[in-house]
Amino acid sequence: MGEAWVDKCLTSADRRAVGFVGLALFAFLTLWVVSEWVGSRWVFVLTPLCVELAVPGLRHFFSRRALRRLLDTYPRHAVSVHFVPGRTRVGRQTYLETAGSDRTFLRLAEIPERVRENIRRGGRVWLAGPDPRGRTAVLTRGAPFMTLGRIVIR
Repeated sequence: MGEAWVDKCLTSADRRAVGFVGLALFAFLTLWVVSEWVGSRWVFVLTPLCVELAVPGLRHFFSRRALRRLLDTYPRHAVSVHFVPGRTRVGRQTYLETAGSDRTFLRLAEIPERVRENIRRGGRVWLAGPDPRGRTAVLTRGAPFMTLGRIVIR
């Protein structure tokens, strides 16, 4: 896992985050236009939908510094993983179990379906970390994807 791939993953994550925030801004602008057209401010009751659309992008931008720090501090190593039965998708979170662990799971947020399929087929992710707080940078091969995960004990 070279620096070129890490940069490609980070660029892809930045692009995806800008897309989510842009979509949220477009949705809010649409709400504003509809409220002016209808003449009612009750349309803004849908504002939480706009916030919900922005959450994945904002999460990435707030965790970007921690991702870079983990990638610069810890070596990247490949880990065999599989989805935890019954916890493949809990809300927005995904739980992966590392090979050879008894109760240690890797919790990831906001995983696109293409990346889930990539992990199912390959059964491997690359980790940088964990740090003392249990955070780890997670990268995939095949589909450029990077996110901040957390090691949890269940």
